[in-house]
Amino acid sequence: MKHNSWYSIGSLRFQLIKRGMDLFYASIGKAIEITRDSQENQETPLENKSSGLWTYVVASLAASYYNVIGPAAKSAQVVSSSSNSVIKNAWGVVSLPAVKSASLEATRILKGASIADRIEIDGISCFVLSREPFPALASALRRYRRQLKREDARLGTIHEQVSFGHASVNVSGFVRRNVIFHLTGGGFFAHTIAGDLPYLLDWSAATDSVVIIPEYALLPKHKFPDAIAQITQIYRALRCGQAATLLGFQANKIIVSGESAGGNLTAALCVTIIMDRDESQYVQLTPSRSMELVTDQDESLEEDEDGRRVSADDGTVPLPDALLMSCPALNLSLESSPSRIAGAQDPVLPSGLIAVISNSYLPVEGNFPKTHPIASPYFASDETLSQFPPTLTFSSSEDPFLDDSVNFNARLRSVGVKSHLRAVHHMPHAFWALSTAGIPEARQVQQECIEWISRMFRNR
Repeated sequence: MKHNSWYSIGSLRFQLIKRGMDLFYASIGKAIEITRDSQENQETPLENKSSGLWTYVVASLAASYYNVIGPAAKSAQVVSSSSNSVIKNAWGVVSLPAVKSASLEATRILKGASIADRIEIDGISCFVLSREPFPALASALRRYRRQLKREDARLGTIHEQVSFGHASVNVSGFVRRNVIFHLTGGGFFAHTIAGDLPYLLDWSAATDSVVIIPEYALLPKHKFPDAIAQITQIYRALRCGQAATLLGFQANKIIVSGESAGGNLTAALCVTIIMDRDESQYVQLTPSRSMELVTDQDESLEEDEDGRRVSADDGTVPLPDALLMSCPALNLSLESSPSRIAGAQDPVLPSGLIAVISNSYLPVEGNFPKTHPIASPYFASDETLSQFPPTLTFSSSEDPFLDDSVNFNARLRSVGVKSHLRAVHHMPHAFWALSTAGIPEARQVQQECIEWISRMFRNR
Protein backbone atom coordinates (compact mmCIF):
# COMPACT_ATOMS: atom_id res chain seq x y z
CA MET A 1 0.00 0.00 0.00
CA LYS A 2 2.82 2.33 0.86
CA HIS A 3 4.49 1.62 -2.48
CA ASN A 4 1.32 2.49 -4.44
CA SER A 5 0.90 5.74 -2.50
CA TRP A 6 4.51 6.75 -3.17
CA TYR A 7 4.10 5.95 -6.87
CA SER A 8 1.03 8.15 -7.15
CA ILE A 9 2.81 11.03 -5.42
CA GLY A 10 5.77 10.70 -7.79
CA SER A 11 3.43 10.57 -10.78
CA LEU A 12 1.64 13.68 -9.54
CA ARG A 13 4.92 15.55 -9.23
CA PHE A 14 5.77 14.57 -12.79
CA GLN A 15 2.45 15.94 -14.03
CA LEU A 16 3.06 19.20 -12.20
CA ILE A 17 6.47 19.48 -13.84
CA LYS A 18 4.84 18.74 -17.18
CA ARG A 19 2.26 21.49 -16.68
CA GLY A 20 4.94 23.96 -15.62
CA MET A 21 7.03 23.29 -18.74
CA ASP A 22 3.93 23.41 -20.98
CA LEU A 23 3.13 26.82 -19.50
CA PHE A 24 6.72 27.93 -20.11
CA TYR A 25 6.84 26.80 -23.76
CA ALA A 26 3.34 28.12 -24.53
CA SER A 27 4.17 31.56 -23.09
CA ILE A 28 7.51 31.82 -24.89
CA GLY A 29 5.92 30.68 -28.16
CA LYS A 30 3.16 33.27 -27.95
CA ALA A 31 5.67 35.98 -27.07
CA ILE A 32 7.77 35.08 -30.12
CA GLU A 33 4.68 35.34 -32.33
CA ILE A 34 3.79 38.76 -30.94
CA THR A 35 7.30 40.22 -31.09
CA ARG A 36 8.47 38.52 -34.31
CA ASP A 37 8.16 41.62 -36.50
CA SER A 38 10.08 43.82 -34.08
CA GLN A 39 12.83 41.19 -33.73
CA GLU A 40 13.28 40.92 -37.50
CA ASN A 41 13.66 44.69 -37.83
CA GLN A 42 16.40 45.05 -35.21
CA GLU A 43 19.77 45.92 -36.67
CA THR A 44 22.05 46.89 -33.79
CA PRO A 45 23.11 44.72 -30.78
CA LEU A 46 21.38 47.18 -28.44
CA GLU A 47 18.13 46.88 -30.38
CA ASN A 48 18.41 43.10 -30.38
CA LYS A 49 18.93 43.10 -26.61
CA SER A 50 15.91 45.33 -26.06
CA SER A 51 13.80 43.13 -28.32
CA GLY A 52 14.88 40.04 -26.39
CA LEU A 53 13.91 41.60 -23.07
CA TRP A 54 10.55 42.63 -24.55
CA THR A 55 9.97 38.97 -25.51
CA TYR A 56 10.32 37.91 -21.87
CA VAL A 57 7.98 40.69 -20.72
CA VAL A 58 5.32 39.53 -23.16
CA ALA A 59 5.93 35.90 -22.13
CA SER A 60 5.24 36.74 -18.48
CA LEU A 61 1.89 38.26 -19.47
CA ALA A 62 1.07 35.31 -21.71
CA ALA A 63 1.77 32.93 -18.82
CA SER A 64 -1.14 34.39 -16.86
CA TYR A 65 -3.44 33.80 -19.80
CA TYR A 66 -2.39 30.18 -20.42
CA ASN A 67 -2.45 29.40 -16.72
CA VAL A 68 -6.19 30.03 -16.89
CA ILE A 69 -7.13 28.34 -20.17
CA GLY A 70 -4.52 25.58 -20.04
CA PRO A 71 -1.16 25.52 -21.85
CA ALA A 72 -0.99 21.98 -23.27
CA ALA A 73 -2.37 22.63 -26.76
CA LYS A 74 -0.31 25.76 -27.36
CA SER A 75 2.83 24.11 -25.95
CA ALA A 76 2.43 21.15 -28.34
CA GLN A 77 2.06 23.57 -31.27
CA VAL A 78 5.14 25.56 -30.24
CA VAL A 79 7.54 22.64 -29.70
CA SER A 80 6.51 21.01 -32.98
CA SER A 81 7.21 24.17 -34.98
CA SER A 82 10.84 23.13 -35.69
CA SER A 83 12.08 26.64 -34.93
CA ASN A 84 15.36 27.22 -33.13
CA SER A 85 14.01 30.56 -31.88
CA VAL A 86 11.89 28.59 -29.37
CA ILE A 87 14.95 26.97 -27.80
CA LYS A 88 17.03 30.12 -28.05
CA ASN A 89 14.40 32.22 -26.25
CA ALA A 90 13.15 29.54 -23.84
CA TRP A 91 16.42 28.03 -22.64
CA GLY A 92 18.44 31.14 -23.45
CA VAL A 93 16.99 32.99 -20.47
CA VAL A 94 19.32 31.04 -18.15
CA SER A 95 22.26 32.04 -20.34
CA LEU A 96 21.68 35.77 -20.05
CA PRO A 97 24.84 37.38 -18.61
CA ALA A 98 22.81 39.05 -15.85
CA VAL A 99 21.27 35.71 -14.84
CA LYS A 100 24.67 33.99 -14.79
CA SER A 101 26.26 36.77 -12.72
CA ALA A 102 23.33 36.85 -10.28
CA SER A 103 23.46 33.07 -9.90
CA LEU A 104 27.18 33.19 -9.20
CA GLU A 105 26.72 35.85 -6.53
CA ALA A 106 23.76 33.98 -5.01
CA THR A 107 25.85 30.81 -4.86
CA ARG A 108 28.59 32.69 -3.06
CA ILE A 109 26.18 34.08 -0.46
CA LEU A 110 23.50 31.41 0.01
CA LYS A 111 25.70 28.32 -0.31
CA GLY A 112 28.71 29.77 1.44
CA ALA A 113 31.13 29.32 -1.43
CA SER A 114 34.67 30.31 -0.59
CA ILE A 115 35.39 30.75 -4.29
CA ALA A 116 32.77 31.48 -6.98
CA ASP A 117 34.38 33.39 -9.81
CA ARG A 118 35.21 33.49 -13.51
CA ILE A 119 38.52 33.12 -15.27
CA GLU A 120 39.61 32.65 -18.88
CA ILE A 121 41.48 29.45 -19.63
CA ASP A 122 43.13 29.66 -23.02
CA GLY A 123 40.83 32.54 -23.94
CA ILE A 124 37.62 30.70 -22.98
CA SER A 125 35.54 31.93 -20.03
CA CYS A 126 35.11 29.40 -17.23
CA PHE A 127 33.28 29.45 -13.91
CA VAL A 128 35.43 28.29 -10.98
CA LEU A 129 33.90 27.03 -7.73
CA SER A 130 35.29 25.81 -4.44
CA ARG A 131 33.20 25.35 -1.31
CA GLU A 132 36.23 25.14 0.97
CA PRO A 133 38.97 27.79 1.21
CA PHE A 134 41.76 27.24 -1.30
CA PRO A 135 44.44 29.94 -0.84
CA ALA A 136 46.45 29.02 -3.94
CA LEU A 137 43.43 29.39 -6.23
CA ALA A 138 42.15 32.50 -4.44
CA SER A 139 45.56 34.15 -4.85
CA ALA A 140 45.66 33.20 -8.54
CA LEU A 141 42.20 34.72 -9.11
CA ARG A 142 43.25 37.97 -7.43
CA ARG A 143 46.34 38.07 -9.62
CA TYR A 144 44.15 37.47 -12.68
CA ARG A 145 41.84 40.34 -11.71
CA ARG A 146 44.77 42.70 -11.22
CA GLN A 147 46.10 41.76 -14.64
CA LEU A 148 42.72 42.50 -16.23
CA LYS A 149 42.62 45.92 -14.57
CA ARG A 150 46.11 46.74 -15.85
CA GLU A 151 45.14 45.67 -19.36
CA ASP A 152 41.93 47.72 -19.16
CA ALA A 153 43.94 50.75 -18.17
CA ARG A 154 46.43 50.21 -20.97
CA LEU A 155 44.22 48.88 -23.79
CA GLY A 156 40.70 49.90 -22.89
CA THR A 157 38.52 46.79 -22.92
CA ILE A 158 40.77 44.73 -25.19
CA HIS A 159 42.22 41.83 -23.21
CA GLU A 160 45.22 39.95 -24.41
CA GLN A 161 44.42 36.29 -24.92
CA VAL A 162 47.46 34.09 -24.56
CA SER A 163 47.19 30.58 -25.98
CA PHE A 164 48.84 27.85 -23.95
CA GLY A 165 49.85 26.00 -27.08
CA HIS A 166 51.24 22.51 -26.65
CA ALA A 167 54.31 23.22 -24.55
CA SER A 168 55.10 20.81 -21.71
CA VAL A 169 55.02 22.23 -18.20
CA ASN A 170 56.85 21.12 -15.08
CA VAL A 171 54.13 21.08 -12.43
CA SER A 172 56.19 19.74 -9.53
CA GLY A 173 56.04 23.04 -7.62
CA PHE A 174 52.24 23.36 -7.62
CA VAL A 175 49.79 22.13 -5.02
CA ARG A 176 47.44 19.45 -6.35
CA ARG A 177 43.65 19.40 -6.15
CA ASN A 178 40.98 17.13 -7.62
CA VAL A 179 38.84 18.75 -10.31
CA ILE A 180 35.27 18.26 -11.47
CA PHE A 181 35.15 19.47 -15.07
CA HIS A 182 31.44 20.09 -15.59
CA LEU A 183 29.80 20.55 -19.00
CA THR A 184 26.36 22.12 -18.78
CA GLY A 185 23.31 21.17 -20.79
CA GLY A 186 21.13 23.51 -22.81
CA GLY A 187 20.80 21.80 -26.19
CA PHE A 188 24.00 23.50 -27.45
CA PHE A 189 21.93 26.74 -27.47
CA ALA A 190 22.40 27.72 -23.81
CA HIS A 191 24.41 27.08 -20.66
CA THR A 192 22.25 25.88 -17.76
CA ILE A 193 24.85 27.14 -15.30
CA ALA A 194 22.29 28.98 -13.15
CA GLY A 195 20.50 25.73 -12.31
CA ASP A 196 23.69 23.69 -11.95
CA LEU A 197 25.60 25.89 -9.49
CA PRO A 198 23.82 24.82 -6.25
CA TYR A 199 24.40 21.07 -6.63
CA LEU A 200 27.89 21.57 -8.07
CA LEU A 201 28.86 23.43 -4.93
CA ASP A 202 27.50 20.51 -2.89
CA TRP A 203 29.76 18.22 -4.92
CA SER A 204 32.71 20.49 -4.23
CA ALA A 205 31.97 20.60 -0.49
CA ALA A 206 31.61 16.83 -0.15
CA THR A 207 34.71 15.96 -2.18
CA ASP A 208 37.01 18.92 -1.42
CA SER A 209 37.40 19.53 -5.14
CA VAL A 210 37.45 22.49 -7.51
CA VAL A 211 34.64 22.69 -10.07
CA ILE A 212 35.45 24.22 -13.47
CA ILE A 213 32.59 24.99 -15.86
CA PRO A 214 33.50 26.20 -19.37
CA GLU A 215 31.18 28.56 -21.22
CA TYR A 216 31.71 26.73 -24.49
CA ALA A 217 30.64 28.05 -27.91
CA LEU A 218 26.90 27.92 -28.57
CA LEU A 219 24.42 27.67 -31.41
CA PRO A 220 23.28 29.18 -33.66
CA LYS A 221 26.62 30.85 -34.43
CA HIS A 222 28.83 27.91 -33.48
CA LYS A 223 27.98 24.50 -34.90
CA PHE A 224 29.81 21.20 -34.51
CA PRO A 225 32.72 20.88 -33.85
CA ASP A 226 33.40 24.27 -32.21
CA ALA A 227 32.09 23.39 -28.74
CA ILE A 228 33.93 20.08 -28.38
CA ALA A 229 37.09 21.67 -29.80
CA GLN A 230 37.04 24.35 -27.07
CA ILE A 231 36.32 21.78 -24.36
CA THR A 232 39.20 19.60 -25.53
CA GLN A 233 41.46 22.64 -25.51
CA ILE A 234 40.57 23.53 -21.90
CA TYR A 235 40.78 19.93 -20.72
CA ARG A 236 44.23 19.59 -22.23
CA ALA A 237 45.41 22.73 -20.42
CA LEU A 238 44.10 21.36 -17.12
CA ARG A 239 45.41 17.84 -17.54
CA CYS A 240 48.79 18.59 -19.01
CA GLY A 241 49.72 21.44 -16.67
CA GLN A 242 49.55 24.49 -18.94
CA ALA A 243 46.77 26.00 -16.78
CA ALA A 244 48.65 25.49 -13.51
CA THR A 245 50.39 28.87 -13.62
CA LEU A 246 47.05 30.58 -14.23
CA LEU A 247 45.05 28.71 -11.57
CA GLY A 248 47.78 28.37 -8.96
CA PHE A 249 47.36 24.58 -8.73
CA GLN A 250 47.74 21.44 -10.82
CA ALA A 251 44.76 19.18 -11.42
CA ASN A 252 45.18 15.84 -9.66
CA LYS A 253 42.30 13.59 -10.70
CA ILE A 254 39.73 14.94 -13.13
CA ILE A 255 36.15 13.71 -13.28
CA VAL A 256 34.18 15.02 -16.26
CA SER A 257 30.43 15.44 -15.74
CA GLY A 258 27.66 16.59 -18.01
CA GLU A 259 23.90 16.57 -18.47
CA SER A 260 21.94 16.32 -21.73
CA ALA A 261 24.05 18.14 -24.36
CA GLY A 262 26.77 18.32 -21.71
CA GLY A 263 26.60 14.53 -21.47
CA ASN A 264 27.13 14.36 -25.21
CA LEU A 265 30.23 16.54 -24.85
CA THR A 266 31.46 14.50 -21.87
CA ALA A 267 31.53 11.28 -23.89
CA ALA A 268 32.72 13.16 -27.01
CA LEU A 269 35.76 14.43 -25.09
CA CYS A 270 36.86 10.84 -24.43
CA VAL A 271 36.18 9.79 -28.01
CA THR A 272 38.22 12.76 -29.26
CA ILE A 273 41.22 11.93 -27.05
CA ILE A 274 41.14 8.24 -27.95
CA MET A 275 40.76 8.86 -31.68
CA ASP A 276 43.58 11.38 -31.48
CA ARG A 277 45.81 8.63 -30.11
CA ASP A 278 45.01 6.33 -33.01
CA GLU A 279 45.91 8.07 -36.25
CA SER A 280 44.15 5.38 -38.23
CA GLN A 281 40.82 6.45 -36.66
CA TYR A 282 41.47 10.17 -36.49
CA VAL A 283 39.27 12.44 -38.60
CA GLN A 284 40.41 16.05 -38.73
CA LEU A 285 37.62 18.49 -37.85
CA THR A 286 38.54 21.14 -40.39
CA PRO A 287 35.60 23.58 -40.03
CA SER A 288 36.71 24.64 -36.55
CA ARG A 289 38.26 28.02 -37.18
CA SER A 290 40.60 28.39 -34.25
CA MET A 291 40.63 25.09 -32.37
CA GLU A 292 43.10 22.31 -33.05
CA LEU A 293 42.43 18.77 -31.86
CA VAL A 294 45.56 17.17 -33.28
CA THR A 295 48.52 17.67 -30.95
CA ASP A 296 52.15 18.22 -31.85
CA GLN A 297 54.06 14.97 -32.25
CA ASP A 298 57.38 16.26 -30.91
CA GLU A 299 56.11 17.04 -27.41
CA SER A 300 58.32 15.59 -24.68
CA LEU A 301 57.17 13.44 -21.78
CA GLU A 302 56.73 15.26 -18.47
CA GLU A 303 56.05 13.78 -15.06
CA ASP A 304 55.34 15.48 -11.76
CA GLU A 305 57.11 14.69 -8.51
CA ASP A 306 54.79 11.73 -7.87
CA GLY A 307 55.57 10.26 -11.27
CA ARG A 308 52.13 11.04 -12.66
CA ARG A 309 52.13 11.56 -16.41
CA VAL A 310 50.96 15.02 -17.41
CA SER A 311 51.53 14.73 -21.14
CA ALA A 312 52.59 11.94 -23.43
CA ASP A 313 55.65 11.81 -25.63
CA ASP A 314 53.44 11.35 -28.70
CA GLY A 315 51.44 14.49 -27.97
CA THR A 316 48.36 12.68 -26.64
CA VAL A 317 46.44 13.60 -23.53
CA PRO A 318 45.57 11.26 -20.63
CA LEU A 319 41.90 10.42 -20.33
CA PRO A 320 39.68 11.67 -17.49
CA ASP A 321 39.69 9.52 -14.37
CA ALA A 322 35.92 9.00 -14.57
CA LEU A 323 32.77 10.16 -16.38
CA LEU A 324 29.45 11.13 -14.79
CA MET A 325 26.48 11.80 -17.08
CA SER A 326 22.77 12.50 -16.79
CA CYS A 327 20.34 11.94 -19.67
CA PRO A 328 23.19 12.28 -22.20
CA ALA A 329 22.28 13.09 -25.82
CA LEU A 330 24.64 10.43 -27.12
CA ASN A 331 22.83 9.84 -30.40
CA LEU A 332 21.96 12.92 -32.46
CA SER A 333 20.62 10.93 -35.38
CA LEU A 334 16.87 11.20 -35.75
CA GLU A 335 16.25 7.46 -35.88
CA SER A 336 13.28 6.25 -33.88
CA SER A 337 13.43 4.10 -30.75
CA PRO A 338 10.85 2.93 -28.17
CA SER A 339 11.97 5.53 -25.61
CA ARG A 340 11.87 8.33 -28.18
CA ILE A 341 8.31 7.36 -29.05
CA ALA A 342 7.24 6.95 -25.42
CA GLY A 343 9.03 10.15 -24.42
CA ALA A 344 7.81 12.23 -27.35
CA GLN A 345 5.98 14.50 -24.91
CA ASP A 346 8.73 14.75 -22.31
CA PRO A 347 8.18 17.96 -20.29
CA VAL A 348 11.66 19.34 -20.98
CA LEU A 349 12.68 17.81 -24.31
CA PRO A 350 9.73 16.83 -26.51
CA SER A 351 10.50 15.21 -29.84
CA GLY A 352 10.11 18.41 -31.87
CA LEU A 353 12.98 20.05 -30.01
CA ILE A 354 15.26 17.03 -30.52
CA ALA A 355 14.99 17.52 -34.28
CA VAL A 356 15.71 21.25 -33.99
CA ILE A 357 18.80 20.65 -31.87
CA SER A 358 20.15 17.89 -34.10
CA ASN A 359 19.61 19.78 -37.35
CA SER A 360 21.09 22.98 -35.91
CA TYR A 361 24.19 21.34 -34.42
CA LEU A 362 24.72 19.03 -37.41
CA PRO A 363 23.03 20.63 -40.44
CA VAL A 364 21.95 18.20 -43.14
CA GLU A 365 23.93 20.23 -45.67
CA GLY A 366 27.00 20.31 -43.40
CA ASN A 367 30.29 18.42 -43.58
CA PHE A 368 29.63 15.93 -40.79
CA PRO A 369 27.07 13.12 -40.65
CA LYS A 370 24.89 12.78 -37.57
CA THR A 371 26.60 9.43 -36.92
CA HIS A 372 30.08 10.97 -36.62
CA PRO A 373 31.48 9.33 -33.45
CA ILE A 374 32.53 12.65 -31.91
CA ALA A 375 29.22 14.34 -32.67
CA SER A 376 27.28 11.22 -31.61
CA PRO A 377 29.47 9.10 -29.27
CA TYR A 378 26.80 6.39 -29.47
CA PHE A 379 28.39 5.42 -32.80
CA ALA A 380 31.98 5.15 -31.53
CA SER A 381 33.68 1.84 -32.25
CA ASP A 382 34.05 -0.90 -29.63
CA GLU A 383 37.81 -0.38 -29.79
CA THR A 384 37.31 3.26 -28.81
CA LEU A 385 34.78 2.49 -26.08
CA SER A 386 37.03 -0.16 -24.55
CA GLN A 387 39.42 2.62 -23.48
CA PHE A 388 36.77 4.64 -21.59
CA PRO A 389 37.31 5.33 -17.88
CA PRO A 390 34.78 4.24 -15.20
CA THR A 391 31.40 5.69 -16.13
CA LEU A 392 28.15 6.31 -14.24
CA THR A 393 25.06 7.37 -16.19
CA PHE A 394 21.72 8.52 -14.82
CA SER A 395 18.59 8.62 -16.91
CA SER A 396 14.88 8.92 -16.28
CA SER A 397 12.21 6.41 -17.14
CA GLU A 398 10.55 9.11 -19.26
CA ASP A 399 13.71 10.35 -21.02
CA PRO A 400 13.54 10.09 -24.83
CA PHE A 401 17.26 9.21 -24.79
CA LEU A 402 16.80 6.32 -22.32
CA ASP A 403 17.31 3.57 -24.92
CA ASP A 404 20.50 5.22 -26.16
CA SER A 405 21.85 5.34 -22.60
CA VAL A 406 20.90 1.70 -21.98
CA ASN A 407 22.60 0.52 -25.18
CA PHE A 408 25.67 2.69 -24.62
CA ASN A 409 26.09 1.38 -21.09
CA ALA A 410 25.69 -2.20 -22.30
CA ARG A 411 28.37 -1.70 -24.94
CA LEU A 412 30.77 -0.19 -22.41
CA ARG A 413 30.27 -3.15 -20.07
CA SER A 414 30.66 -5.65 -22.92
CA VAL A 415 34.14 -4.31 -23.71
CA GLY A 416 35.28 -4.36 -20.08
CA VAL A 417 34.59 -0.80 -18.90
CA LYS A 418 33.32 -0.31 -15.34
CA SER A 419 30.07 1.31 -16.34
CA HIS A 420 26.75 1.57 -14.52
CA LEU A 421 23.34 2.99 -15.39
CA ARG A 422 20.68 4.24 -12.97
CA ALA A 423 17.15 4.92 -14.25
CA VAL A 424 14.93 7.15 -12.08
CA HIS A 425 11.14 7.03 -12.15
CA HIS A 426 8.89 10.09 -12.55
CA MET A 427 11.63 12.47 -13.62
CA PRO A 428 11.83 14.45 -16.89
CA HIS A 429 14.85 14.77 -19.12
CA ALA A 430 17.79 16.60 -17.44
CA PHE A 431 16.56 16.51 -13.84
CA TRP A 432 19.73 17.04 -11.79
CA ALA A 433 18.82 20.65 -10.88
CA LEU A 434 15.43 19.56 -9.50
CA SER A 435 17.25 18.54 -6.32
CA THR A 436 17.43 22.26 -5.46
CA ALA A 437 13.62 22.33 -5.54
CA GLY A 438 13.53 19.51 -3.00
CA ILE A 439 12.27 16.77 -5.34
CA PRO A 440 13.04 13.53 -3.40
CA GLU A 441 14.07 11.45 -6.42
CA ALA A 442 16.49 14.15 -7.61
CA ARG A 443 17.91 14.62 -4.11
CA GLN A 444 18.56 10.88 -3.83
CA VAL A 445 20.37 10.95 -7.17
CA GLN A 446 22.54 13.85 -5.97
CA GLN A 447 23.53 11.85 -2.90
CA GLU A 448 24.51 8.93 -5.13
CA CYS A 449 26.54 11.32 -7.32
CA ILE A 450 28.44 12.62 -4.30
CA GLU A 451 29.18 9.12 -3.01
CA TRP A 452 30.36 7.95 -6.44
CA ILE A 453 32.55 11.02 -7.06
CA SER A 454 34.12 10.61 -3.61
CA ARG A 455 34.87 6.96 -4.34
CA MET A 456 36.40 7.76 -7.74
CA PHE A 457 38.65 10.41 -6.23
CA ARG A 458 39.79 7.96 -3.52
CA ASN A 459 40.59 5.15 -5.97
CA ARG A 460 44.20 4.98 -7.05
